[in-house]
Formats: sequence, structure tokens, C-alpha cells
Amino acid sequence: MLSKKRNGWLWVVMLFAVCAVVYGMLSSYPRELAVYSDELRYLDVARSLLQGRGLRVRNMPSDYQKILYPLCILPALLLKTTAAQITAIGWLNAVYMASAVFPAYALARAMDMNRHRTAFLVGVTAVMPTMSAASTFMSETVFLPLSLWQVYFFLRAMLAEPKARVGWCAAAGAFCYLLYLNKEVALYYLIAWVLVRAWVWWHDKASWRAELACNAALLGSFLVCFLLAKATLFRGLGNSYNQTGWLTAAQWRFLPFALVCDALFAVLAFWVFPVLLPLCGLHRPRRGSDARRTQLPLFLLLSLGIAVAVIAWSITVREDLGSLSPRQHTRYLEPLLIPLLAVTLDTLDEKLTKTRRRILAALTIAWGVLFVAVCRAIGAGAGDNTLLQWFDFVADRTDRLPVLGQGAWLAVWRAVIAVGVAVLGVLLVRRRGRRVLAGAALVLCVLCYAGEWRINRWTYEVPAGTAQQASALNDALAELDGRVLFIPYGVRQRDSQLIETYVARDVYIVEYETLLQSGALADGVLDLTAEAVGPEYPGRAYTDLDAADWVLATDGVPVDTSALEKADAACPAGYVLYRNLDTQRVRFLS
Repeated sequence: MLSKKRNGWLWVVMLFAVCAVVYGMLSSYPRELAVYSDELRYLDVARSLLQGRGLRVRNMPSDYQKILYPLCILPALLLKTTAAQITAIGWLNAVYMASAVFPAYALARAMDMNRHRTAFLVGVTAVMPTMSAASTFMSETVFLPLSLWQVYFFLRAMLAEPKARVGWCAAAGAFCYLLYLNKEVALYYLIAWVLVRAWVWWHDKASWRAELACNAALLGSFLVCFLLAKATLFRGLGNSYNQTGWLTAAQWRFLPFALVCDALFAVLAFWVFPVLLPLCGLHRPRRGSDARRTQLPLFLLLSLGIAVAVIAWSITVREDLGSLSPRQHTRYLEPLLIPLLAVTLDTLDEKLTKTRRRILAALTIAWGVLFVAVCRAIGAGAGDNTLLQWFDFVADRTDRLPVLGQGAWLAVWRAVIAVGVAVLGVLLVRRRGRRVLAGAALVLCVLCYAGEWRINRWTYEVPAGTAQQASALNDALAELDGRVLFIPYGVRQRDSQLIETYVARDVYIVEYETLLQSGALADGVLDLTAEAVGPEYPGRAYTDLDAADWVLATDGVPVDTSALEKADAACPAGYVLYRNLDTQRVRFLS
């Protein structure tokens, strides 16, 4: 038995090594930031922490406290050139993402899955489309493996005896704070756990002491970590998340649609039945019952539901108000697919009663009708929905089809999906073609990864020569004394992305477009002694920018060079570095 356990872990280690190498090779090409403001914050915070300057974004103090991913990429910043650093970040991302196979295997073992199911679960984890995040600068690279470990901790707590459960809950609470340092949405695990324990207590009133003790251990360990960090690392800082305020009347009216649309797409992203089957197979948690079949499914479904509600409240109604195709954000949910697949496999072992079959059929029909009637497309936002890449691949091309308009073709596509889901449900209930379906799931994951990788390559990649030139510019700027003012033309454009990726030296950035909108250039002169200016994001003015010894401008910015002297430093194409002879002013042509 011990030999089999060792062999199992050995195979997982080998799979991890292969995944790390493959994803590293696919993710280490020269690239630049693409997602503002998320990636900008991660990279800037990592650099400021390395320099011992606290939390800073765009050379100004920041309240952003999601420091786990910045800490994870910090080792790459020890390399000499920024070009090498960006390459190393891709390799680190690949290692972190590939490590998700370890908690997936641990979950399978804790659930006593046979080797075929274990191989399937670990295999799906290894080829999840989410792995494409390794080529980005997004925190999903650590959110996936850490989320799976979080579920593992909670599962062990469910399976443990009351006294041991307290220890597992304390560990889960502390670990949840670690996950919280990556994303706020990690709190849905805490909320879901408390609700599950309340459900267990409702069916076993005599267990109230044990339930109270485990909840106290969980919440207590989380709060200790939270308060300790607030009193030390984050002392004096405000809220790092700015999308939790109360809704306007228009947002309240849009919220029901946002909730329904987000929920329907979330179910589709999870292949429908890993959500519906566990829902139909829920059992009451009687004393002595198997927690894997009574508590774990409810915990995962509650986590999913809470996460969807949080996304609708904090993102959809604020960023896509009034849109018939609000952007989906399943990247916050995707780690839950793996444990839900495990629970689904357990549910399929049970013979569904006629009542449960009818409930499953009703839920499938309800989902299909609502999906066709309510949803449209997933909206713009590559990287937010890797599990829906297959849906978006077709939806994005419906405008090329003849006869019907794009709206009609989208409705046809959704109807085809609804019919396909119904057929899939019949096959699962009748226990037919399961190995074929398992293989199809793996193939679908690989295809979605390939599609997402292609999009990321198009979005992030820059020519190797350009990356090297930008890295050389960073080396040249590091030798200069004085303040550097960087003036890109537009807001969140590629002309600023390259510099903010490869220039690690402190620079002050103010977009020309932002200067125009602020009225600071009414007389054609930016007077730094009279005007407090700053970038569009974070939306604050610099308090220490009263002189600019050097000006780095992009093509299209009409700087008046009469008081500027072109510097000797070589710049990437499209950028010019000047020595500013009148350090308190920068003049522009009308």
C-alpha cells in the first residue's frame, strides 16, 4: 500500500515537471502588460517591495494589499535586466500553475477515488485552460493551486473527528487569509463553510459545541492573521478594493439580469452537469453520514453561488451597466471545477431515483430555456473566461454568417448548445459513453487552452528586439540623476505598456490625453510648480512632482523641443528621451 502511494506521488511529480516545462516554454516569450490596472499593480508592487519602498503603484503610495502574487514573482526581479526578469516571470508562473496537480491528486486520494478517476481528475487539472494565465501577469497563476489546497483543507476538516476538526479548521482559516492576500473573492470559502456547518447543526442539534468550536477556530485564525497584518504590514492603509460601495438605482434595476446571466454562463463554463448533478444528489448530513457526499457538494455549490453573486454585485453592474452581453469573469470560479468534477463522479455512482431524475430534467430544461432567452455573448475580455473559449470562438464569428443577422445566429448557437446539453444529460444518466465523454472533456480543455494561448500571444507579445531595447533603456535611465517624466499619448495604450513593463526605475507618468482633459495645458505649458498632475490611474495627482529633469515622450505627443535636449540614450522605436533644460516646465506645441 505504501509503495502504491509513493508511486502515485511519483507520477504526479513527473507530470508536474512536464507541465512546468511545457507551459514555461509556451509562456516565456517577450511580452508586455496588457490588463490595466491589475497587471500594473502586481508588477509595480513587486518592484516597490523589492526596493524596500512599501506598496507603490506608478511611483505613488498605494493601498493595494493583494501582495501574494507580487511576492511570488519577486524572485524573478533579482535578475539583472528587465528583459530577463519578464522571461523569468513566465517560467515562475508556469511552475506555480503546474503545481495545481498536487492538490488535485491530494483531493482524489482524500475522496478514495480509484486510479482511473484520479488520473482523469489530475489530467483535467493539468490541461485546464486556466493554465494559459502563465503567459500573463495575472494572479490566477497562484489562485488555481491555492484554491484547490483550500478545498482540500476543508474536506479534511469535514472528514475529521470533532477534536481533530478544530485543528483542520484553524489551518483552513489561516490558509484562507493567504488566499485572501491573492483575491478578495476567497472569502466565499469562509462564508460557504459557515453555512454548511449551520446546515449540519440543524440536522444534528447535539453537535452544537463541536460546530461552534470549529467555526471559532476557522474564523479566529483568519481574523488573527487579518488583524495582525493590519497592525503591521498594512498599518494605516485603507481598503484595497474600490468596488464594494452601494449601488445606484440603475444598478439595482440591472442587478437581477446580471445575476441570472452570470449564473447561467457559470453553469455553462462548468459543463452544466458538474453543477446540476451534485445539486440533485444532495443528501441530509445525518450523524455518521459520509461528508464527501453530504457536506462537500453543498460547500462547493454554495461557494460557486456566492462567488457568482459577488461578481454580479461588484463587477457586472458597475462595469457593464445596461449591456445585453455583460463581460463574464469565470476566472474567479474556475478552480471550483476540479472538486465539482470529483463530486459529480461520486454522484454518478448512485442510482438516481425517479424523483431526482425528474428534478435533473427540470433543472436542465430550465437552464436551457433561460440560457437561450436571457444570454447573448460573454462580452469582451480575453483571459476572463478560459473555460468558455469554445463558446466564444463560435460566437465571435457569427457576424460572418450569411442570411440571418448576428443576433439570430447567436440565438441559434445557444439553442444548439441547449440541445447538446440535453443529449449529454441523457448519456450521463443512462451511464453510456463515459470514457468517451471523459476523453472529450480533456480534448476540450486542450483546445480551449490553445485558443486562449493564441489570444494571449497576440495580446501580450512584443518583438524580441523591442523588448531588448526597452530593457536597455531601463539600464540607461538607472544611471541618470533627477526625475523622469514619462508622457505617453493615450490612456492605457500600448505606448505606455511597453515602458511600464520594462522600465523598473521610478518614473512619473502623465498621459497627454489626461493633461488635455484636466485643462493643465490651456496655455500650452505644463507648469509643475503650479499644476498638480497625475495619471488616469490611480486617478490621483503626484504630490512630489515639482520638477522634471528628463522627459520621455512617445510619438504623437507634441512636445516643444525648444527647451529640450535630446539625450544620448537609445530608445525603442516610437520613444524619445530628452534632457529638460527648464526643469519646472514642459512646453507643448499648439
